[in-house]
Amino acid sequence: MTTSDASNCELTSEKHYSNLGSVTKKGPSKSFCNSDENLPNMCDDLKEFCWKLEENLKLFKEKVVPNDVKKSCTYINLWLQDQVINTVPSKNTIICISSLHSIWEKVKDTLADSIKNSCVAQLPPISIGSREKWKKMHDYNENCEYLKTAFKSKENCKEKYCKYVANISNIYNEFLHVCNGTNKQRCPEYWDIFKNNYEGASEIEEACNDIYQKLGYYKIKVHFGEQDIEEYIEQYETEYIFSFLEKLI
Repeated sequence: MTTSDASNCELTSEKHYSNLGSVTKKGPSKSFCNSDENLPNMCDDLKEFCWKLEENLKLFKEKVVPNDVKKSCTYINLWLQDQVINTVPSKNTIICISSLHSIWEKVKDTLADSIKNSCVAQLPPISIGSREKWKKMHDYNENCEYLKTAFKSKENCKEKYCKYVANISNIYNEFLHVCNGTNKQRCPEYWDIFKNNYEGASEIEEACNDIYQKLGYYKIKVHFGEQDIEEYIEQYETEYIFSFLEKLI
């Protein structure tokens, strides 16, 4: 199989995030990101990202369709959290997200009222791991239709896509239990859409069977018990991890 070209294999959601990251600062205008009061030293590695965040929010001045604003705003919320999680030490994550949200509010005050109400910074009370999975569920909702046809037209991207789908399958099986339980605050508002999209696209996973064999992916039962309840969920694991678990058993 030929090596995939990164840009040629971009998923729909990846293109959106790439567009957010490619925005440029317009002129020498004063930035909220330049003040240590707004962005503390522990978040200094996010300075350039902060400028890009500010510029993307300012672009809402040009938006007139509320639905378009809401979609873009959801992407920016997830992009912000992902950038912070992958840039600063975990002990600084909440402080840096909160600091960027404060800057978000300052920029939002310069926008029209109709935009302000459609674009709110969000910080759900969940773990970092859950934030990352929420993002992946949101992104799969954007990528699902593309993936249904991509396997036929982009054979060189198949391995990348199948690894992605295996991860999505693991998240689905985990949250199928989480969202049927009593801890539903761990479920994103788009869980039902994600569930329906995943369950309605079984052909995507089926198209990956040969890749999973090649990569040594196996479905195994993983302990998922909460509060001493014995419960197991199905997860994809590599052959190496599978063999290791067998030895433990």
